[in-house]
Amino acid sequence: MSLDWYVIWEHGADLLSGLRLTVLISAVAILGATTAGIAVGCMGAHPGFLLPRLACLYADVLRNIPIIVKLFFAHFILGIDALPAGILVLILHQSAYIADVTAAGLRSVPIGQTEAAMASGLSYRQAFVSVLLPQAVRAMIPPLTTQYTQIVKNSAVVMVIALQDLTFMAQRIEQATFRGVEAAMTVTLLYLLLVLAIAAAMSGLQKILAARQS
Repeated sequence: MSLDWYVIWEHGADLLSGLRLTVLISAVAILGATTAGIAVGCMGAHPGFLLPRLACLYADVLRNIPIIVKLFFAHFILGIDALPAGILVLILHQSAYIADVTAAGLRSVPIGQTEAAMASGLSYRQAFVSVLLPQAVRAMIPPLTTQYTQIVKNSAVVMVIALQDLTFMAQRIEQATFRGVEAAMTVTLLYLLLVLAIAAAMSGLQKILAARQS
């Protein structure tokens, strides 16, 4: 089978448009999921009765509903426009996993660190923000990298509600030219580059935090 890469050049504008949308959706979803996930994870570490149970319920419910079901519900049942629905669903879906990552990071910090901070006169909230959370963040970097790459890969699901992302554009090129192999290979390479960029950025962040710690 001969490959015709000129097709990709002809449809370069479509691929670039799809890439921009994928980057936009992924970037906003990463920010939103990180904020929500860390907030819920911190709720789970609260010493009270209600907040940890609400955090557990949040994570359990969202993890166990398939992302495409949440997407259909948001767009077709609630009537949210396609772009905000796609972003919202990605945030909700991945924040449940980031909440678990946050909880694990907090558990990785020895309890003595918090007790020592409180013994020095800090309140629990001050000790949590100033001592516990910064140490937990350093432990969270590797699993957060995995979650961020999952957001990029899961963003492909938005094509089912007609958002013209990379995957949508690959399908459009295949339908117009019958050159699905070239389109799929190109889009796969673009997704790989996005994932590698995230991994490189997170690796750099981890080195910066390690240097500050030392």
